[in-house]
Amino acid sequence: YAHFDLVAGTSTGGLIALALTAPCQEGALLPQQSAPEVDAASASRKTHPMDDLFPGPDLQSIVDIYLKYGKVIFPKNNSFLQLNVIGQLFNQKYEDTSFLRLLREIFGELKMWDALVPTMVVTYDCSKDQPYIISSYGKGNLLMRQAARATSAAPTYFTPQTILDESSGERVTLIDGGVVANNPVLYAYMEAKRLYPESKRFHVLSLSTASTPYLLEADKTNTGMIGWMDPAKGAPIYQVYASSQMRTSSDIASVISDLEYIRINGELSRKIRLDETDPLILAEMIFSANEMFARQKTEITAFLAQLAQRPASPARRSLASTTLSLKQAQEQRFAIAPQPTARQKSAGTHAKQKQGAKS
Repeated sequence: YAHFDLVAGTSTGGLIALALTAPCQEGALLPQQSAPEVDAASASRKTHPMDDLFPGPDLQSIVDIYLKYGKVIFPKNNSFLQLNVIGQLFNQKYEDTSFLRLLREIFGELKMWDALVPTMVVTYDCSKDQPYIISSYGKGNLLMRQAARATSAAPTYFTPQTILDESSGERVTLIDGGVVANNPVLYAYMEAKRLYPESKRFHVLSLSTASTPYLLEADKTNTGMIGWMDPAKGAPIYQVYASSQMRTSSDIASVISDLEYIRINGELSRKIRLDETDPLILAEMIFSANEMFARQKTEITAFLAQLAQRPASPARRSLASTTLSLKQAQEQRFAIAPQPTARQKSAGTHAKQKQGAKS
């Protein structure tokens, strides 16, 4: 986490973003351990070491949230609502009691301002019909577990999350940010511009959970309203919208002049449900992720090399206070965000300031 100046995510990517920047505590997340590629890049550091930083969570323990606790989040029981499609037309597919219990175990009573670096997640405010950003620097008093629940409140799967907006004093009703920013790269870029107005260039590392193109044969498109919204088929209209939004965001990000957009992406061999918990299918996803990393390892290691050679920012070292001094960051800045797919997405950013930085 400490190599980056902004971590952003949407939906499952939002949950991962929060887990990446949460101070490590007793619970579902274990202390941080570096991947070999990070260790190799850091070995040649010519700048201030980061040994004194507060430990973040180990990435494997974040993966375990899905491998070990997926069935807790998405319980496969014999309830009437899960077996009856008609029931799903009028009710959410899952109760959130177990999910809330897991989020409490992961984040405890941590608040957004406890994030180890500036962190944001994208949600959608149904009560105002507009995107709603929850950040460590703007909505700092909100509990991390509330933010995680809001950004992952996928329509038809979970009920919306209602929170109190302290700036307005109003209650807002939030759903999964994937309905507006399945790929949150543009929102991450806008927030980075606000946080670091003197930066002259931003570098985004966008991590996808991989995707499966959502294709409909011509003779299956005339299915009527029920067909397009059928939860048994994964709500086709939502998947089409989410997939197109993801591609549009990537297309726009790739032509912004002061933005270097590095997209780590791949395609899955089969269509996978948002609530998939089958161990064999999850193993396939891990295999696909390893293949995706191998294909784009050169790009990833090049980005790591850039990170390793820049000065350690005081904004990333001064962690004694729960609030970071965002105006103190030196020379070059980076940000990262885990990015879900057509179902669940996310993004990230690295920016260089005007003061003597080279592109």
